[in-house]
Amino acid sequence: MKRVVFTFLLALTLFLDEATTMLNNTTTYSDSASDDVRIIISLWNHNKNNAFKQRINLIPFSRLNITVTDIPSDIWFIILQIHTFQYNATIAYDKELLDKVSNRSLFGSNIGLYVKTHNVTTPIQVFLKHYNLHNLDALLTIVAYDRNAPIPGGCNMEFDIEIAPYQNLRTENEMIIVDTQPASMLVDNSLPTLCETNPVQHKMYRLYLPRQDFTPDTYFEAITSMLTTQDIMQNGDEIPPTLMSPMRRIYSAYTGTGSVYAAIAIHGNYSSAYIPIFTYACSPLLYPETCQVLNDTFAKMICALVLIIGFLLIIIGHKYTYINRLITSCMMGGIFGYTLAIGLSDHSTTINILIGSTSAILAVALSAFLRSACELCTFLSNLPLGFLCACITYLYAPACMFYILERDWLFWPMFVSLMLTIAVLLTKMPYIAGIITRAVFGSYFVIIAIDYYTGSNLKYIILTFIRRVTISEFRLAFVYPPYQHADVTLIIIWFVLIIAQFFIQGCAKLCEKMSEELVESAGNNTETTVLIPKERKKSYSRYYRKPYKSYSRYYRKPYNRYNLL
Repeated sequence: MKRVVFTFLLALTLFLDEATTMLNNTTTYSDSASDDVRIIISLWNHNKNNAFKQRINLIPFSRLNITVTDIPSDIWFIILQIHTFQYNATIAYDKELLDKVSNRSLFGSNIGLYVKTHNVTTPIQVFLKHYNLHNLDALLTIVAYDRNAPIPGGCNMEFDIEIAPYQNLRTENEMIIVDTQPASMLVDNSLPTLCETNPVQHKMYRLYLPRQDFTPDTYFEAITSMLTTQDIMQNGDEIPPTLMSPMRRIYSAYTGTGSVYAAIAIHGNYSSAYIPIFTYACSPLLYPETCQVLNDTFAKMICALVLIIGFLLIIIGHKYTYINRLITSCMMGGIFGYTLAIGLSDHSTTINILIGSTSAILAVALSAFLRSACELCTFLSNLPLGFLCACITYLYAPACMFYILERDWLFWPMFVSLMLTIAVLLTKMPYIAGIITRAVFGSYFVIIAIDYYTGSNLKYIILTFIRRVTISEFRLAFVYPPYQHADVTLIIIWFVLIIAQFFIQGCAKLCEKMSEELVESAGNNTETTVLIPKERKKSYSRYYRKPYKSYSRYYRKPYNRYNLL
């Protein structure tokens, strides 16, 4: 009797454990001290439109055996995924391959395997191991598909595993490069179709995380929002293809901002999702300084100097218009010198800033030399504003313009034409051009300095142009930056500062005009006093000159008498 009761309680415990796993797929799992840990996942009530999700936590150098059971008959294959936070792991079809490099195992942080489930009689098992000195925080997910869904990575020709539903990501030269293998379809005999006549279409998506947020909860929340095709299309931004390859996407790297990259294979009314992949464009765990744009004291001092100059331009810049021209010329010379330093050699940030500063000084000297040529000087002083407007247009251009911007023979004529057009139009109205230039650049100096300290993305207005000039393949990069709360706040502050400068310059002009009117009216009053009629002058002298003479008569006598004595 005791044995029957014990068996019943054990079966009840296992049933409740599986029920808890199915109802609460985000339960955190911590393993024991044993070397091998087993997880049994039931897909009995699994919905194909949802993904199975479970958080796990493994001690160092531990192994995990994953068994999938109770698979419905309408599910033909599953994509079993492991997403680890900050550390890598190895996943394999066979337990013996965990310690080997083979074409049936994967090593990384966003990895997974294609597992066929239809008409499979043997137990479906996948094995996981990690070799880290710290606990491994990971997310185990399973996405199931029916017979008509495309097989992600079924036409693999480059990756190690025969069917590769994962993506390959690498970061280099301020760019993030993501490669994906084409998908395949099943034919009547349940075999993949020939890739040469593959009708599957592919779409790529991206999702940004909050900047400088390196917490695991935010990471796993972003991953879970990009697992299924419905989630990807709802939460991600579609990225247009490049000229290089339809299965490759190149992105501009935004240091310290996490981003998730996903892909979808579409055939008719059916679709499937690749395993999403993630990067911070830096290493917050091993090298935290790489997640900061300003890494040395000299760069921070230059940034503080720019902030002071910006505030001075806002407050008193309207009184010294010639200094404003010199500062804008200084900025253009600094950008040119900094770009030239990066493009020609691989110096440190300090050396590049010094070269840019030298170029800025030379630009100021050239601007002072050309001051005598008024028309040319006015045109040159308007060029920085045209350059800034062209950079903003390039950075925030809509996705439909990407096909034009990635072609150099179209991009550079459009960029230079926009810059020169704005400069020429402003030359026709020099007074208004001076006000606009002072307002925009004075406030931009303040905003760009605050941006470097607070960490928004407005600094990439200039940095993206520098990357386009100095990096050969950057023309193929999708550059649209993350648009988050810090960016919205700084843009609002920028517009407020511009309006404030217009108000300050308007008040200064009004006060100057009122003072001129007061001086003119004072001059008119003085002229009227001088032109007094002669008759009035005579009456004035009749009443006041005679007493003066009479008094002088009384005072002259004592004076003379005193002298005689």
